[in-house]
Amino acid sequence: MSFLLRFCLGLVVLVPSLAHAQPTSSLDIPGHGTTLSGIGVISGWKCQADGEITVEFLNDAGERMVINEGRTSNPVPMLYGSERPDVRANGACLDNDHDNVGFVAIWNWGELGDGTYTAIAYDNGVPFDENTFTVATPGADFLEGASKQITVDDFPNPGDTMVLEWNQSTQHFEIVDFMGSGLFECMADLTVDRGEMCSGSLVVFGYGVDFSFAVNADGQGCVEVDVPPDFPVTIPEIPCFNTGQELEDILGPFGVSDDVDVTKNPDGSWTINSFPSDL
Repeated sequence: MSFLLRFCLGLVVLVPSLAHAQPTSSLDIPGHGTTLSGIGVISGWKCQADGEITVEFLNDAGERMVINEGRTSNPVPMLYGSERPDVRANGACLDNDHDNVGFVAIWNWGELGDGTYTAIAYDNGVPFDENTFTVATPGADFLEGASKQITVDDFPNPGDTMVLEWNQSTQHFEIVDFMGSGLFECMADLTVDRGEMCSGSLVVFGYGVDFSFAVNADGQGCVEVDVPPDFPVTIPEIPCFNTGQELEDILGPFGVSDDVDVTKNPDGSWTINSFPSDL
């Protein structure tokens, strides 16, 4: 048999085996190129552990980190044997008759401090995976006594609103409220919750005018008006308001305050009691 024929037959056998080869281990967190902060976990999986699983941290100069003045172990010992059904579901560790292939340890990323690091995973002292990642801190390895709530608009989808609050125990901003986008036709007796919006149209001076009524994350009512280019009156931007009376005061100069009636409810939602179809 010629060399060329043997080479081609070898490829026929080799290529399918390479195509179906699956990884046998992975360091998932920290992931390569990610930025981490607060209290979290070091985690990953290995189909078969030959000894103790540990993860070592190196600084950007490739030197082993001294963490917490040596009081925190580096390498960090992992708990091995946690369930990872996703691993076999994705085609790895198929020779196993169980899903207990995960390793994990609770970890405060703030202990490393701000900077770029490399994490190396070992099994019985033999490295099997590594990732380079970045740590960002709030200026301390564990921030105490701080409190803050923030609103993030248009996340995760346009029109959605998410409210985050600082959680000292996790050293993260956590989701405390979520208002999905809602778009309804404004009508009498309609209740609009925070993060929702209704829309409608009016005939004003013979012109069609589109408007929307929304409730923001702070429970304020907000009205936007869209008039045609040749509308005879300049409509100023209407500020958000906290009470129905405030809206009446805003609309007073236009002579329509008696035609619109909205009420703010104790839970921050608003109810449209009445509004005109034309003015």
